[in-house]
Parts: sequence; C-alpha cells; structure tokens
Amino acid sequence: MTEEHYQGWHSITWSHEADQGEDAEFDIEETEFVEDFRLYTPPSPAIAGTVCLLFGIALGYSLYPAEQTPSTMARVAAIAVGVAFLVSVFFDSRKGLRNLFRTDLLCLIGLYGLTLAEFLFPQEKFDDMVDTVGVANALNVVLVGIAGLAIGRHLVAPKPVRSRWLTLDEISNQTLFWGFILSAFLAYLYMLMSVNFDPILLIEEMLGPRFSQPWSRGRIGGWGSLLTELNLLSYVIPPLMAVVWNRRQTFPVWQLAIMTSIFSLVIFQAFAGGTRNVFIAHIATFLMSYLLTLPRNTVRNTILPILAAGFIAVYGSYHMLEFRTMGLRNYVTNQVYASGETRETLAVDYNLAAIAPLLDVFPESQEFLGFEVISWSLVRPIPRALFPGKPEGLSISIEDIVGAEGYTIATTYLGESYMMAGWLGVIGMSLFFGALAAWWNRMAMRQQSDYALVVYALGFFAAGITMRSMFWLTTAILPVIALIVFRKFTSR
Repeated sequence: MTEEHYQGWHSITWSHEADQGEDAEFDIEETEFVEDFRLYTPPSPAIAGTVCLLFGIALGYSLYPAEQTPSTMARVAAIAVGVAFLVSVFFDSRKGLRNLFRTDLLCLIGLYGLTLAEFLFPQEKFDDMVDTVGVANALNVVLVGIAGLAIGRHLVAPKPVRSRWLTLDEISNQTLFWGFILSAFLAYLYMLMSVNFDPILLIEEMLGPRFSQPWSRGRIGGWGSLLTELNLLSYVIPPLMAVVWNRRQTFPVWQLAIMTSIFSLVIFQAFAGGTRNVFIAHIATFLMSYLLTLPRNTVRNTILPILAAGFIAVYGSYHMLEFRTMGLRNYVTNQVYASGETRETLAVDYNLAAIAPLLDVFPESQEFLGFEVISWSLVRPIPRALFPGKPEGLSISIEDIVGAEGYTIATTYLGESYMMAGWLGVIGMSLFFGALAAWWNRMAMRQQSDYALVVYALGFFAAGITMRSMFWLTTAILPVIALIVFRKFTSR
C-alpha cells in the first residue's frame, strides 16, 4: 500500500465513522483493505505449496531407483512430482484464481512438461535410448532444477513494481489498433517480400515442410536477416488481441475484422510451421493477457479457457510433431493422420536422454564451458551484420556431444547450465530463474493498465521459453522491450 493510498483509505474510514458510527467503520475498513490488497499485492507462491512440491521431489528421488527400466524410473518421478505440483497449485489457489497467473508457475509447468510429463504415458522406445544409470543422472539434474526454481521464487519479496519503465499508462483503442497493424506489417514484411506480396502464395508456402519456405534464413545470417528478425514482433500480436477481445464492444467492426484476421494468420503460421514452442507461446500469451485484463475472474471465464487452451496446445503439438517434416499440406492431403503410421503415445523431446550424455562428458572428457555459456546467451540476439565477429555457437555443441547430425538437440536450460558449471551451474541458474520469475510477477497487479499487463504476458512467454533453452531469453525479451519503447514514445 502506498502512503498516498493509505492516507486516502484512512480518511474515508474516519469520515464514515463520524457519520455512521463505530460498527459501520469496521465494514468500510475491511472492504477498503481487501480492495487495496487485491490492487497492490502481486501474485505469489504459498509457502505450504512449495513445501509440498519439495516433498514430492524428495519422494520421487527415493522411489525411482527401485524401478527396472529407464521409462518406469522416469514415470515414477513424473507421478510423484506431478501430484505434488498439483497440491502446491491448490494451496496457491486459496489466495484466489488470479494468484495462479504467475511466471514462476509457467516455468515449473514448462520444465516439467519438457522433461517428465511425457512419461505419464507409455514410452517403451525410451528404454532403447538410455540406460538406467544415464536416466538416473538425468533425473537427478531435473529434480534439483525443479527444486531450485521452487525455492528461488521465494528470494524476491512480492512487492509492487516501482520502475518507471514498467509502470505503463493505458493505451487508447486507436493507438492499440495502429500498434497492432505496425507490428503485423513489420513482422510479415520480409515474408511478403519473398513471395512478391502474393498473399495466396504466402499461405501455400506456409503449408510446406519446415524450413522449405523462401523466407527461411540460413545458419549464419547477414544483412537480410535484419528483416527476418522483425518477425519477433509477431509475438506481440496474440496478447494485444486478447485486450482487443475484452474490449471488442468498443471497436468498429472493420477494425475488429482486420485484427482478428491477422491474429488468425499468426496462429495458423505457428501451427503450420511445426515449431511447437512458438505455437504454445502464442496460445499462452493470448490466454494470459485475456485472463489478466478481464474485469473479473470467475470459474467460468477463467477455468474453461485454460482447459480449452491446454487441449489445443496438447492436441496441436501432437500433430505438429507428425507433419513438420512433410508439411501440413501433405499431412492432410495424404491423410497421414488416419493411416496408422503416427505415434500412439504422446512424446515431447525425450530431453532426459539428451541430458544424460552431458554428465558423462563433463568434466571427465571436456572442461566446463564457464562464462562462454553466459556470453553466448548475451550476444545471440545481435544480428551478425552488426557484429561480424559474433561466434557461431558454443565451442562444443550439444549435437557434437550426443552425435546428432542434421538436426538440433535440446536439453533444456538444465543441460546448458550443467555444461557451464556442473551441479553448481544447475543450482545457481535454477535459483536465478526462480527469483527472476518472482521479480516479473510484481507487474501482475490489478492496478496495472491493460497495456502493462500485455507487457507482463510477453515476459511471461519469455520466461517459459527459457526453460527450453536459456539462450532464448535475451531474444525473447526483445518484443517486451519493443512494447515498452512504443508506449513511452506514443505517450509523449
């Protein structure tokens, strides 16, 4: 509570007491206090929930060694941590549904989804990819990482954000519309140029196999890649569309039609592209922005959209994994989805199998990379045209370690942290990301403008995608910076 707000609340209480009596004063005081609490207190995790989660992690650690196969070992850990996480969410929800719209929760869900969630389903093929010793080492890394995130989120107090850069004024419908159009134009400019501004050809190219489109950039970008980097502004569109949807009664029909069409194109491109983290990011930022800018959260307008978005994300991700190499056109035309050749279980990336070799190589055969990992994370978003001496990657890549050729391997930020500094790296980065998520949570207050909550939703996405790779953090925050700069410029 700010001093000014407290003084105003106190004077209202005093005046009402003088007019109505002592009993009435208590009612007003309680009402104003509750309203103040909701307006000025950021969402935060419950201590009891964190204790439950840590207990589930310890339980999973104690139970999985009794299993005989790598897949069943992972399954026991997945069940123990998953149940404990659900219990922790229950404790968090006792503060209200809005208390669940937190960045740290997304980080935990993201890390769990990337490493353990797939083992809630049968994964017999996994047993041929890694032995029991390897999966045990990988599971230990994951459990330590989840525990670090859970603890790290308590290192930052849930106080209102006080940065003038993150205290953003409300945005008018007209400014919102033209900001929406500008973002879409810049995001799709290079793609349109590559198809001679033919919208039909643009859609047809989207239906092809991943990386076959004329706008796909090479491994090492040049001056042309500066335009492709503007496609990051497409991440701005879903959270802005959520605000538009909640204000839909105040927009002209023609503006609403244009923005809905652009939003549909963004979602379609993400789905047809076969890159699941992009598709899920758009759904997550739209959902978060929609929920945060609702006048009032109820079970109906909150839980149902969350369930619907979860179903779309899981169902879409399953099919995206099947068609991304052949393209959506071939997948639908040849009815591959009904041929019986698709996988029968839900699998993500088998990140545990990718993490396991790292513990064999570091530090026995390869020294830890140390600050090289941090420096690569910092310079990664800088276009090569502006930084000709930019390294092409780490001195030893994850693909080199696991022997992958022709495709990329993800190990989540945990594998990258282990490559950096071993167990100290895993613990340190997990605590850091947990604390960073808690710091960002401070923006998610009711007193914030809708525009500020859009910025929060984009930061929410950046934190989530960082769970897949911490090299994405500095790139994913660029749309956040763009929105902040845009608002500061237009508010003059």
